[in-house]
Amino acid sequence: MTTTGTTAATAPVTRRAGTAGAIARRWPTGIGIAATATSLSLLAPLPERVQTWVSAWCVLLAAVVYLTWGAARGDLASRRLLSLQTGAVLGFGAIAIAAVAAEPAAARYVLAAGWLTHAAWDIAHHRADRVVPRWYAETCMVSDLIIATALLAVGSV
Repeated sequence: MTTTGTTAATAPVTRRAGTAGAIARRWPTGIGIAATATSLSLLAPLPERVQTWVSAWCVLLAAVVYLTWGAARGDLASRRLLSLQTGAVLGFGAIAIAAVAAEPAAARYVLAAGWLTHAAWDIAHHRADRVVPRWYAETCMVSDLIIATALLAVGSV
């Protein structure tokens, strides 16, 4: 174990060193990797068009989760935050509609852009520590990046 310095106002912060410490601090990343790997393995045998539909509606669902969670936590009491979250749901809904309307070859790029945009949305929420818990934003960001990478590298999810 490694101990970092102290200040007059706080107690010493103890952190595990090495790989075990890194894993303990980044557990949301592990959940994101495991959940995404499981989801992708379940989607892989499905026809490409079904994969497109599932991915499209999941990118919309990811935005709806943020809106719902933020409302439940009371973080959307300000008109500004509620408008931002509602706008995000509408934007991700437009991405979902565009993806399902496009040919599969083009849909993968539309969806990859949607997942990358949602990863940026996750980063903004993680930094602000509002609307959703930081661990959730980190888990979601990891998942979004893996899905976008799969779409760009493999072509389907």
